Amino acid sequence: MRERRDRYRTDLTDRAVLSAVGERSGQRVLDAGCGEGYLSRILDGGNARVVGIDACAELVEAARGAADQEGRDIVYHHGSVAALPLDNATFDCVVCNHLVNDLPDPAPAFEEFGRVLKPGGRLVVLMLHPCFYRTPTDDETTGESVSDQYFAVRSFTQNFRVAGESSPAQVTVWMRPLESYLAALTEANFAVTAIKEPRPAPEQVAADPWWRDNFRRPTFLLLVAERKPG
Repeated sequence: MRERRDRYRTDLTDRAVLSAVGERSGQRVLDAGCGEGYLSRILDGGNARVVGIDACAELVEAARGAADQEGRDIVYHHGSVAALPLDNATFDCVVCNHLVNDLPDPAPAFEEFGRVLKPGGRLVVLMLHPCFYRTPTDDETTGESVSDQYFAVRSFTQNFRVAGESSPAQVTVWMRPLESYLAALTEANFAVTAIKEPRPAPEQVAADPWWRDNFRRPTFLLLVAERKPG
Protein backbone atom coordinates (compact mmCIF):
# COMPACT_ATOMS: atom_id res chain seq x y z
CA MET A 1 0.00 0.00 0.00
CA ARG A 2 2.72 2.48 0.96
CA GLU A 3 4.63 1.91 -2.24
CA ARG A 4 1.35 2.52 -4.12
CA ARG A 5 1.82 -0.66 -6.15
CA ASP A 6 -1.82 -1.79 -6.16
CA ARG A 7 -3.03 -0.40 -9.47
CA TYR A 8 -6.65 -1.29 -8.77
CA ARG A 9 -6.50 1.23 -5.93
CA THR A 10 -4.15 3.89 -7.26
CA ASP A 11 -5.64 4.06 -10.77
CA LEU A 12 -9.26 3.09 -10.10
CA THR A 13 -10.94 2.64 -6.73
CA ASP A 14 -9.21 5.44 -4.79
CA ARG A 15 -10.40 7.92 -7.41
CA ALA A 16 -13.95 6.60 -7.13
CA VAL A 17 -13.93 6.79 -3.34
CA LEU A 18 -12.53 10.32 -3.22
CA SER A 19 -15.02 11.49 -5.85
CA ALA A 20 -17.86 10.09 -3.73
CA VAL A 21 -16.50 11.78 -0.60
CA GLY A 22 -16.49 15.10 -2.44
CA GLU A 23 -15.33 18.31 -0.77
CA ARG A 24 -13.11 17.37 2.17
CA SER A 25 -11.93 20.68 3.54
CA GLY A 26 -13.19 21.13 7.11
CA GLN A 27 -15.16 17.88 7.04
CA ARG A 28 -14.77 15.36 9.88
CA VAL A 29 -14.19 11.98 8.23
CA LEU A 30 -13.96 8.51 9.72
CA ASP A 31 -11.71 6.06 7.87
CA ALA A 32 -13.34 2.81 9.00
CA GLY A 33 -11.01 -0.16 8.60
CA CYS A 34 -8.11 2.19 7.93
CA GLY A 35 -5.36 -0.45 7.75
CA GLU A 36 -1.94 1.21 7.63
CA GLY A 37 -3.62 4.53 6.97
CA TYR A 38 -2.81 5.40 3.37
CA LEU A 39 -6.34 6.68 2.68
CA SER A 40 -6.41 8.60 5.95
CA ARG A 41 -3.29 10.44 4.83
CA ILE A 42 -4.84 11.25 1.45
CA LEU A 43 -7.98 12.56 3.15
CA ASP A 44 -5.90 14.61 5.57
CA GLY A 45 -4.06 16.06 2.57
CA GLY A 46 -7.43 17.40 1.43
CA ASN A 47 -7.77 19.28 4.74
CA ALA A 48 -10.31 16.90 6.25
CA ARG A 49 -10.21 16.23 9.99
CA VAL A 50 -9.58 12.50 9.95
CA VAL A 51 -10.11 9.73 12.48
CA GLY A 52 -9.14 6.16 11.65
CA ILE A 53 -9.99 2.85 13.27
CA ASP A 54 -8.88 -0.73 12.61
CA ALA A 55 -9.13 -4.07 14.38
CA CYS A 56 -5.45 -4.87 13.78
CA ALA A 57 -3.23 -3.27 16.42
CA GLU A 58 -0.08 -3.61 14.31
CA LEU A 59 -1.67 -1.77 11.40
CA VAL A 60 -2.91 1.00 13.69
CA GLU A 61 0.60 1.48 15.04
CA ALA A 62 1.95 1.57 11.49
CA ALA A 63 -0.67 4.19 10.59
CA ARG A 64 0.24 6.33 13.58
CA GLY A 65 3.92 6.10 12.75
CA ALA A 66 3.40 7.15 9.14
CA ALA A 67 1.13 10.04 10.15
CA ASP A 68 3.66 11.27 12.71
CA GLN A 69 6.48 11.00 10.20
CA GLU A 70 4.54 13.13 7.71
CA GLY A 71 3.40 15.60 10.39
CA ARG A 72 -0.28 14.78 9.92
CA ASP A 73 -2.85 15.39 12.67
CA ILE A 74 -4.79 12.13 12.36
CA VAL A 75 -6.33 10.35 15.35
CA TYR A 76 -6.23 6.54 15.24
CA HIS A 77 -8.09 4.01 17.36
CA HIS A 78 -7.59 0.29 17.75
CA GLY A 79 -11.06 -1.22 17.91
CA SER A 80 -14.04 -2.77 16.20
CA VAL A 81 -16.22 -1.00 13.66
CA ALA A 82 -19.15 -2.80 15.33
CA ALA A 83 -18.48 -0.92 18.60
CA LEU A 84 -16.96 2.45 17.74
CA PRO A 85 -15.35 4.36 20.65
CA LEU A 86 -16.77 7.59 19.23
CA ASP A 87 -19.56 10.03 20.11
CA ASN A 88 -22.94 10.18 18.42
CA ALA A 89 -23.52 12.44 15.41
CA THR A 90 -19.99 13.84 15.20
CA PHE A 91 -18.89 12.92 11.65
CA ASP A 92 -19.76 14.39 8.26
CA CYS A 93 -18.59 11.31 6.33
CA VAL A 94 -17.66 7.70 6.99
CA VAL A 95 -15.43 5.98 4.42
CA CYS A 96 -15.52 2.18 4.32
CA ASN A 97 -12.73 1.31 1.88
CA HIS A 98 -12.27 -2.43 1.19
CA LEU A 99 -13.66 -3.26 4.65
CA VAL A 100 -17.11 -4.77 4.19
CA ASN A 101 -15.79 -8.02 2.73
CA ASP A 102 -13.79 -8.58 5.94
CA LEU A 103 -17.00 -8.66 8.00
CA PRO A 104 -19.09 -11.83 8.44
CA ASP A 105 -22.08 -9.51 9.02
CA PRO A 106 -21.85 -5.80 8.10
CA ALA A 107 -25.15 -4.85 9.79
CA PRO A 108 -23.67 -3.95 13.23
CA ALA A 109 -21.04 -1.78 11.55
CA PHE A 110 -23.67 0.00 9.46
CA GLU A 111 -25.64 0.70 12.65
CA GLU A 112 -22.54 2.21 14.24
CA PHE A 113 -21.76 4.30 11.18
CA GLY A 114 -25.30 5.67 11.33
CA ARG A 115 -24.87 6.45 15.00
CA VAL A 116 -21.68 8.50 14.62
CA LEU A 117 -22.78 10.33 11.46
CA LYS A 118 -24.63 13.62 11.62
CA PRO A 119 -28.09 13.62 9.99
CA GLY A 120 -27.45 14.05 6.29
CA GLY A 121 -23.94 12.66 6.70
CA ARG A 122 -22.56 10.44 3.98
CA LEU A 123 -21.40 6.83 4.04
CA VAL A 124 -19.11 5.72 1.21
CA VAL A 125 -18.62 1.95 0.84
CA LEU A 126 -16.14 0.47 -1.63
CA MET A 127 -16.29 -3.33 -1.80
CA LEU A 128 -15.78 -6.31 -4.05
CA HIS A 129 -18.67 -6.69 -6.45
CA PRO A 130 -21.06 -9.26 -4.93
CA CYS A 131 -22.40 -10.23 -8.36
CA PHE A 132 -19.23 -10.61 -10.39
CA TYR A 133 -16.20 -11.10 -8.16
CA ARG A 134 -14.76 -14.56 -8.79
CA THR A 135 -13.95 -16.94 -5.95
CA PRO A 136 -10.88 -19.19 -6.22
CA THR A 137 -13.07 -22.18 -7.11
CA ASP A 138 -15.15 -20.48 -9.82
CA ASP A 139 -14.85 -21.64 -13.40
CA GLU A 140 -13.01 -18.76 -15.07
CA THR A 141 -14.08 -19.86 -18.53
CA THR A 142 -17.80 -19.18 -18.15
CA GLY A 143 -18.02 -15.72 -16.57
CA GLU A 144 -21.35 -16.80 -15.07
CA SER A 145 -22.41 -16.55 -11.44
CA VAL A 146 -23.67 -19.64 -9.68
CA SER A 147 -27.06 -18.57 -8.36
CA ASP A 148 -27.33 -21.03 -5.48
CA GLN A 149 -24.04 -19.68 -4.14
CA TYR A 150 -24.82 -16.05 -4.91
CA PHE A 151 -27.94 -15.90 -2.74
CA ALA A 152 -26.21 -17.49 0.26
CA VAL A 153 -23.84 -15.87 2.73
CA ARG A 154 -20.54 -17.32 1.65
CA SER A 155 -16.87 -16.99 2.44
CA PHE A 156 -13.56 -18.13 1.03
CA THR A 157 -9.90 -17.65 1.82
CA GLN A 158 -7.30 -16.43 -0.60
CA ASN A 159 -3.92 -14.78 -0.90
CA PHE A 160 -4.08 -11.35 -2.47
CA ARG A 161 -1.67 -10.70 -5.31
CA VAL A 162 -0.33 -7.19 -5.89
CA ALA A 163 2.26 -6.30 -8.52
CA GLY A 164 3.18 -9.95 -8.96
CA GLU A 165 3.62 -10.63 -5.24
CA SER A 166 1.36 -12.76 -3.04
CA SER A 167 0.37 -11.83 0.52
CA PRO A 168 2.23 -13.98 3.09
CA ALA A 169 -1.01 -14.90 4.86
CA GLN A 170 -4.44 -15.73 3.52
CA VAL A 171 -7.44 -13.56 4.28
CA THR A 172 -11.09 -14.53 4.57
CA VAL A 173 -13.50 -12.80 2.20
CA TRP A 174 -17.22 -12.65 3.00
CA MET A 175 -19.82 -12.16 0.29
CA ARG A 176 -23.58 -11.59 0.42
CA PRO A 177 -26.17 -10.85 -2.27
CA LEU A 178 -26.58 -7.20 -3.17
CA GLU A 179 -30.08 -7.04 -1.68
CA SER A 180 -28.61 -8.04 1.70
CA TYR A 181 -26.28 -5.03 1.81
CA LEU A 182 -29.04 -2.65 0.74
CA ALA A 183 -31.42 -4.06 3.36
CA ALA A 184 -28.79 -3.64 6.09
CA LEU A 185 -28.25 -0.01 5.07
CA THR A 186 -31.98 0.69 5.06
CA GLU A 187 -32.43 -0.89 8.49
CA ALA A 188 -29.59 1.30 9.78
CA ASN A 189 -31.54 4.42 8.71
CA PHE A 190 -29.62 5.12 5.52
CA ALA A 191 -30.98 6.14 2.14
CA VAL A 192 -28.87 4.85 -0.74
CA THR A 193 -28.14 7.77 -3.06
CA ALA A 194 -25.74 6.21 -5.57
CA ILE A 195 -24.58 2.83 -6.82
CA LYS A 196 -21.47 2.87 -8.99
CA GLU A 197 -19.24 0.21 -10.53
CA PRO A 198 -15.70 1.64 -10.81
CA ARG A 199 -14.04 0.64 -14.07
CA PRO A 200 -11.15 1.86 -16.20
CA ALA A 201 -11.95 4.55 -18.71
CA PRO A 202 -11.80 3.57 -22.41
CA GLU A 203 -8.63 5.59 -22.85
CA GLN A 204 -7.00 3.69 -19.96
CA VAL A 205 -7.80 0.37 -21.60
CA ALA A 206 -6.64 1.59 -25.01
CA ALA A 207 -3.36 2.94 -23.64
CA ASP A 208 -2.46 0.10 -21.29
CA PRO A 209 -2.97 -3.61 -22.04
CA TRP A 210 -2.68 -4.36 -18.32
CA TRP A 211 -6.34 -3.40 -17.92
CA ARG A 212 -7.47 -5.73 -20.68
CA ASP A 213 -5.70 -8.60 -18.93
CA ASN A 214 -6.68 -7.77 -15.36
CA PHE A 215 -10.17 -6.22 -15.54
CA ARG A 216 -12.27 -8.73 -17.43
CA ARG A 217 -15.50 -8.24 -15.49
CA PRO A 218 -16.93 -5.76 -12.96
CA THR A 219 -14.78 -6.27 -9.87
CA PHE A 220 -15.80 -3.46 -7.50
CA LEU A 221 -19.00 -1.87 -6.24
CA LEU A 222 -19.31 1.56 -4.66
CA LEU A 223 -22.35 2.46 -2.58
CA VAL A 224 -23.11 5.96 -1.32
CA ALA A 225 -25.76 6.39 1.38
CA GLU A 226 -27.08 9.33 3.38
CA ARG A 227 -27.91 9.19 7.07
CA LYS A 228 -31.58 10.04 7.42
CA PRO A 229 -32.80 12.27 10.29
CA GLY A 230 -34.19 10.56 13.37
